[in-house]
Amino acid sequence: MKVKTAAIRQYNPTEIMQKITIFIAMLTLSLLFTSCQEEEKSDTEVIREKISGYNEQIVELNQKISELERELEALGETTQNRVRTPVTITTLGYEPFEHYVRINGQAEAVKEAMISPETSGQITSIEVQKGQQVRSGQVLARLNVSVIENNIAEVKTSLQLAQTVYNRQEALWEQEIGSEIQYLEAKNNYESLQSRLKSLQSQMEMAVLRAPIDGIVDDIFSKEGELAMPGSRVMQLVNLGQLYINADVSEAFLPVVSSEDKVILRFDAFPGYEEWVPIYRVGNVINPENRTFRLQLRINNPNNQFKPNMMASMGIMAFSTDEALVIPSIYIKQDVQGHFVYVARENDEGNLIASKEYIERGRSGEGKTMIVSGLKPGDRIISQGHNKVSDGTLIRISEERNLANNE
Repeated sequence: MKVKTAAIRQYNPTEIMQKITIFIAMLTLSLLFTSCQEEEKSDTEVIREKISGYNEQIVELNQKISELERELEALGETTQNRVRTPVTITTLGYEPFEHYVRINGQAEAVKEAMISPETSGQITSIEVQKGQQVRSGQVLARLNVSVIENNIAEVKTSLQLAQTVYNRQEALWEQEIGSEIQYLEAKNNYESLQSRLKSLQSQMEMAVLRAPIDGIVDDIFSKEGELAMPGSRVMQLVNLGQLYINADVSEAFLPVVSSEDKVILRFDAFPGYEEWVPIYRVGNVINPENRTFRLQLRINNPNNQFKPNMMASMGIMAFSTDEALVIPSIYIKQDVQGHFVYVARENDEGNLIASKEYIERGRSGEGKTMIVSGLKPGDRIISQGHNKVSDGTLIRISEERNLANNE
């Protein structure tokens, strides 16, 4: 205490007020100098760094000003315009809390087909274009069938002769003329040619590629004149009316996932979209490679806005309670001693100050964190302005809110 008293007596009130003025002038010059240096930059990161730097300077200078003002008061000098940082406070109270685990997923079309021929042949015509809407059974492409057509013509000629022979042998056999062997041979030859003709006609039909589903021609991989073979990709059809959302979920969440539950579905490409969707299927096998099981949703896509392979996320509820102390996660800061928040409290002199309170965090999600210890109902958390204060900073309340849903 003696050392502190000696330090205070080195300054008179006039000198301290001059120091406050110098600090404010230094802050102004620093902001102007930094602004001139970065005036040609417009990158978001640069702007954020500038804001962070300004806030740090404001906190540091406010702290020094507060220290000097306290020294003035210790000398018996009353400060007329003591700096008080404006803040918004939020009163803490119990409220229901649900903890969601975010799982990434991927969209898949319920109806999708990769078109390939059942027989080999040269593509003579492609009847559709990319992006065209087609119906089930519509002709998509045709293969060269000249060889099959020649074989069909040859078989039809042989079939006419075989039918004539068979009819005559049958008539003779009914009159008990001729041998049974001749009748059976004629009958067998006629029926064999009939079967061969049906087989050739089936091959003829296989040379015509038809749409197996209603959908859109998403892509065409082959061109007219190219050789197509069974298994080779000619075109791709997709129906966007309904989609699966597939996600691989850690086996640790098996106890909290049920086929009767609903999850929150979001798409990264559509920030405004959020929907509660029932679980369509829960996989019955654990993947031994990553220890996950398959979770699947099924959604309607009437406007075709969502596309296969789009990234999606599912919010799975892993914990819930009716009463918890919960604050927005953005209010929580961290230093070497742990996590803390700033709370509005009165000091011994009756002034409202920012008090640094260390906390123990619980579960967090959806931008909120449950507080296990360190705070109690009724505490007034500094929300807006928490980045501009330090422990002991004088504050004034510009707005007061209530965080609790039930008091």
